[in-house]
Amino acid sequence: MKTNSMKIRLLLFAFLALSLNTQAAKLPPGFIEERIAQGLDPTTMAMAPDGRIFIAEKDGRIRIVENGVLLEDPFLEIAVDNFNERGLGGLAFHPNFEQNNWIYVTYTVPNQNHNRISRFTANGNYAPLQSEEILLDLPRLTGTIHNGGAMAFGADGKLYVAIGDGANAANSQDLNTLLGKFIRLNDDGSIPEDNPFANVLAGENRAIYAYGFRNPFTFAIQPGTGRIFANEVGNELYEEVNQIESGKNYGWDEIEGYYQGNNAPENYQDPFYSYHHDIGCAVIGAAFYNPEIVNFPPRYEGKYFFGDYCEGYIKVLDPETGEMMETFATDINRPIAMLVGPNGDLYYLDRPGIGNGSMQDNTSSSGASLWRVRYTGSGAPFVSDHPDDVLVSVGEPASFEIQSNGAAPLSYQWLRNGEEIIGATETTYRLENCQLGDDQVQFSCRISNEISSAISETAILRVTSNRRPAPEITSPPAGMNYRAGMSLVFAGQAADPEDGELGNSQLFWRIDFHHNDHTHPALTNLSGANQGEYLIPQVGETDDNVWYRIYLTAYDEEGLAQTVSRDIFPQKVSLNAQTQPAGLRLHVDGRTVEEAYTFQSVVGVQRTLRAPVSQERGGEIYVFKEWADGITTPYRSFAAPESPQSYTAIYEEIERGNGEGLLGSYFNDPEATFRTSPVFQRIDPTINFNWAASSPQEDRVDADLFTVRWSGYVEPFVSERYTFYPSTDDGVRLWVDDQLIIDQWVPQGITESSGSIELEKGKRYRIRMEYYEAYGLAAAELRWSSPRTPKQIIPSSQLYPDDLYAAQAGESVYFFPNPFGEQLSFRISDHRSTAYRVDIVDTQGRELWNRLIFHEPQQTDLEVPTANWAPGLYFVRVNVNNRTTVYKVVKR
Repeated sequence: MKTNSMKIRLLLFAFLALSLNTQAAKLPPGFIEERIAQGLDPTTMAMAPDGRIFIAEKDGRIRIVENGVLLEDPFLEIAVDNFNERGLGGLAFHPNFEQNNWIYVTYTVPNQNHNRISRFTANGNYAPLQSEEILLDLPRLTGTIHNGGAMAFGADGKLYVAIGDGANAANSQDLNTLLGKFIRLNDDGSIPEDNPFANVLAGENRAIYAYGFRNPFTFAIQPGTGRIFANEVGNELYEEVNQIESGKNYGWDEIEGYYQGNNAPENYQDPFYSYHHDIGCAVIGAAFYNPEIVNFPPRYEGKYFFGDYCEGYIKVLDPETGEMMETFATDINRPIAMLVGPNGDLYYLDRPGIGNGSMQDNTSSSGASLWRVRYTGSGAPFVSDHPDDVLVSVGEPASFEIQSNGAAPLSYQWLRNGEEIIGATETTYRLENCQLGDDQVQFSCRISNEISSAISETAILRVTSNRRPAPEITSPPAGMNYRAGMSLVFAGQAADPEDGELGNSQLFWRIDFHHNDHTHPALTNLSGANQGEYLIPQVGETDDNVWYRIYLTAYDEEGLAQTVSRDIFPQKVSLNAQTQPAGLRLHVDGRTVEEAYTFQSVVGVQRTLRAPVSQERGGEIYVFKEWADGITTPYRSFAAPESPQSYTAIYEEIERGNGEGLLGSYFNDPEATFRTSPVFQRIDPTINFNWAASSPQEDRVDADLFTVRWSGYVEPFVSERYTFYPSTDDGVRLWVDDQLIIDQWVPQGITESSGSIELEKGKRYRIRMEYYEAYGLAAAELRWSSPRTPKQIIPSSQLYPDDLYAAQAGESVYFFPNPFGEQLSFRISDHRSTAYRVDIVDTQGRELWNRLIFHEPQQTDLEVPTANWAPGLYFVRVNVNNRTTVYKVVKR
């Protein structure tokens, strides 16, 4: 919750955020950026081995960018506590993801006030929730900030997770909690025996690898060296980049920035680099520039990139010297994460918004984008990828290739033993018909532009009179088809013209899984065997445009190699998914379809179908009943059968109620007792409010110290156990059917509570929700769910306000409709000739309409124009025969 001065600051930051978002980032000469995806609410991202970028969003969704396109359907949707800095925070791929399809996440568990580390199994571009394996539940949190959550696998194959102090600084130095720590786990969540405190601490605390952290929100592991650099978001003065080492203490909450005292804490390690809040306020993003192909100028190779969330820049740090090299980018609206692709491009996520710790801004910021930074060339040329050595047999060709960059135009000249080769001016040089005289010749390439030139490393050509061996794959037979889940048995042999039959030690196997136009390694580097076995997985890829290619490579004594391959293709089946009635939505392997959907599948591959428990079409509501084959769970997973099959989800139409909402009575009520009269009443269609620092009705209700009572009736869609979820800042009480099911009458940031009760279709139950606002931000929402009702704001159609029906004076006077809109109708039904005096006043006692009516039997009708009246409560005073009765009516 914020003070009034903070409210002003937030408005200023909102203006600055809009200003910053009007221009692209400023980059060094020769660099350009392009927006790849937008409309995100991100916390982090990771790149799969095949180049797909997975983006974690705070609300629990993981989105995929594939071939430069943001896919519409999420890869995964996890229920999370998404408030302030809570939500989905970490994302990592297992080093053998292409074989086991394991992806790891950290997230805040709803209604449990702690974070969790879990593993899911991908099945193509979708991970079923049912695949979750909970690896570790972290300790309970003190507040809603300092979650940390970054995660990555190290060079040692262990999972490293950065954990914040949970808003309690004392946790960081306490080795009896995982909060404020770096932890190290095996890939199944167990604790490695070589952890620094594995033999000192007990239980889950044996996972601690390093300690003394406040909020290590991002970190990166350098390819090759395995060095871990973590960005520690500071408190009042300093931001830190720490090199994480086993058993070290990084000082918080005793030290911030470089140590300047005399008595350092035990095992203390100073920051690798630190900067003052004069130049930034939150260190963010982390990436080492060590791609497979170096496309940035050579000065960036091996360097560490990080950003500042507040100042909107990306800087470059030398991890060898600790020197700050340069500011690489500026004018970014809140960078939050970055990564380097194998082709040398840099990706970063921005997260535009107010910033400065605003809780509602931290909770949701849907205007974020994914950007790709490429080097198009500027300055002196340099080599991105050098040519490799080549070994050939006499008469064979030899090819050498180079990749380079620099200011265009670039020219190429290949050199043989330092002498120019006439006509060899392309990026590739091919020498035909190699002879023994070419043995040990050195080839290199000179790249030039108008600025200068560069020479590649030398590649050596080896030529031998030996002939290549001849491998042969004897199994599986050509033309064999496979099914997922079967064991693929392969065998082969090889003979060499000089050496004769080759031994098993000279045979090497590899299996690639082909998917569309790219490949994934399935089996790598099986050596020393003339046969083997590979279990074809049932989970991993649902596309049917797939096959396997088996490679057998034989090497002779001199190192000459020959490779042969055999392709095996899948057995396929046609499957169909549809709904009854037709045209409703289904999710097939995570993909949303709205018509009968026929698709090809590899036999044996695990497929998933999910029927939404309820959905709306044309104003009608449909609730899932069962599948046509009698399965009653909306989610089903199965291995694709050998023969065609159709799956039909059967829905029943649910009659929607005709409610209009609940009666909202608003009080200026510093004591939160509801003992005063309401200052304002109206029909609220739903309870779905985020007033932030404002008032529900500025001319009547104070911005702080007010209460609201919503009252009326609720009607369930189906007969089931319903769970109600009020989410409020501050206190809330909820009664359903006159039972108090939630009592959270305490000051708090936006917090979701829950309570359950059995309800019967066709009945209306009394409901009353009482809410109070203390100081600062204000919000109130009310959701519900049941086994067949998805969690949602309770719709107005199922809510009925108090005094919904016509206000009736005795048996003879009616006002309708109630609530009313542009006009209020007034009817007298009396068998007597009588005078009626009718006055209508607002809650302030101001008279808005009056009439003296001389009624004659049997009926008198009048219409009161109310178009200019404000929504709220009004009182109708009816005087007949010197007796006055007051009734309530409400304008919507």
